[in-house]
Amino acid sequence: MQRRQFLALSGLGLAGMMLPNARLIAAEELLAPVDVARKKALADTVLALARRGGASYCDVRIGRYLNQAIITREDKVQNVTNSESAGVGIRVIVDGAWGFAASNQSSEQGVAAAVTQALAIARANARIQTRPVQLAPTPGWARCAGRRRSAATPWRCRSRTRWNCCWR
Repeated sequence: MQRRQFLALSGLGLAGMMLPNARLIAAEELLAPVDVARKKALADTVLALARRGGASYCDVRIGRYLNQAIITREDKVQNVTNSESAGVGIRVIVDGAWGFAASNQSSEQGVAAAVTQALAIARANARIQTRPVQLAPTPGWARCAGRRRSAATPWRCRSRTRWNCCWR
């Protein structure tokens, strides 16, 4: 392989590594709400699987992350890319030890695999842990709506307003 060919192929490889690990979406999708009933059903599935797997504690975090990249050059907007990434984080206590796993798969099979992994990690940690984890007594939350979405979300601002922030 010659030097020029090596540099060209290396550049392509590095460019591929720089691509975001997210799904590109249309700007209109940024304002689409997430189906709360689906999130609750998914969380219930995770909690039931963790309980069946022997967890004395389990919490589930389901997140959706919206990003916008604005690429500028010489006071001009060259490109705007909207992307979305989502995931589920599962934390459990089994035999007095913590276990955690996450997945970007929000299907029942995806979260089931993550629960199995979190349970296995907790069991492995329990073998080497000297003292079991003891949680402080607190009231439980059957349903938590999460943070309230602010009315001043950047996705509701005009694009020109966001772009102008790049030059401040």
